Amino acid sequence: METSLVAIDVAFLLPEDAQKRAEAVNAMLWAQGQGGFRFDQTHWPHITLLQQFVRRSRLPEIFAAVESQLGEFSPMTLTVSGIEARGETVQFVIAPHPELQRLHERLMDALAPFDEGDGPSEAFADGDEPPRPRDLEWVRNYRAQASGARYFPHITLGKGVVTEPIAPFSFTADRLALCQLGRFCTCRVILREWRLT
Repeated sequence: METSLVAIDVAFLLPEDAQKRAEAVNAMLWAQGQGGFRFDQTHWPHITLLQQFVRRSRLPEIFAAVESQLGEFSPMTLTVSGIEARGETVQFVIAPHPELQRLHERLMDALAPFDEGDGPSEAFADGDEPPRPRDLEWVRNYRAQASGARYFPHITLGKGVVTEPIAPFSFTADRLALCQLGRFCTCRVILREWRLT
């Protein structure tokens, strides 16, 4: 039965070159056999701007609230400054960027009225293993523990160990999506997309 709540992520999706780099590391991590996830047509590498539980019935209002914030923003040149492990996950680190921070904060403010605080595992996408308790905890606590001054832009790549550093690289971020989350807080279902111009 479809729950009335949805676990969402408003995120930048990656252009082709950056996506291929993320997929290459993800495939290498997957080959280590520690589980995690594989990027594919329903697992999108992304840079999270916001996560929260919302009412499915309010999605049209939420789409409009996101769209209302985007007119002030142009495509951004973002730089992956390195690769690192945090806990059991590996990620590309995105260098600080004032416009990325400003967009994050604007979206957090715009979607605050829709934040339901907590939600069930059924709020995550079907067709996968159920979300881990830490996935629910992450979304539940995102506003308090990962936003504003604590915002840490990154691209999660999978579980495992990376021993080789990477050379920094840059890409243009202009494609945003509002997605339903899956296990490991992956972007699983794209509910709406926008382009910065």
